[in-house]
Amino acid sequence: MFTARRAQAPPRFRAVVWLSVLALAAAGCQSKGDVAGKVTYKGKPLVWGTVTFEGKDGGLHSGNIGSDGSYSVSGVALGEAKVAVSSINPKSNDFVAIQREGSKKPKPPPRPAVTGWFPIPEKYDTPYKSGLVYAIKGGENKIDIELE
Repeated sequence: MFTARRAQAPPRFRAVVWLSVLALAAAGCQSKGDVAGKVTYKGKPLVWGTVTFEGKDGGLHSGNIGSDGSYSVSGVALGEAKVAVSSINPKSNDFVAIQREGSKKPKPPPRPAVTGWFPIPEKYDTPYKSGLVYAIKGGENKIDIELE
């Protein structure tokens, strides 16, 4: 009577296969990067606003600018990313609460306590107009954004 016997791969071959699988899994985890740095305009730190990265995959990822000009953004696709920096006047009436049809007019949102705000050119508001492009690598990226 004939019985089928399963052939086993040599131990060294199995080790190479497992290492390859682990390497591919680790590479898959590195498909996005995190970015942090400072934003300045003519050498002076921005004290208010947002930084938005448009990754190679078209995804938009944003982070707030702190009072010292620092920002951080997570999950940006690897490769070239276009960047926008927005800094609307914190005392502006552009901050409007959403109103549902038939409801009372909402109270205006509280004004943030921001000192030292100054305007920046409007061209930086949009990733494709700003001219700001940075290479994003897996893991942590330190990118200081210097606006002129």
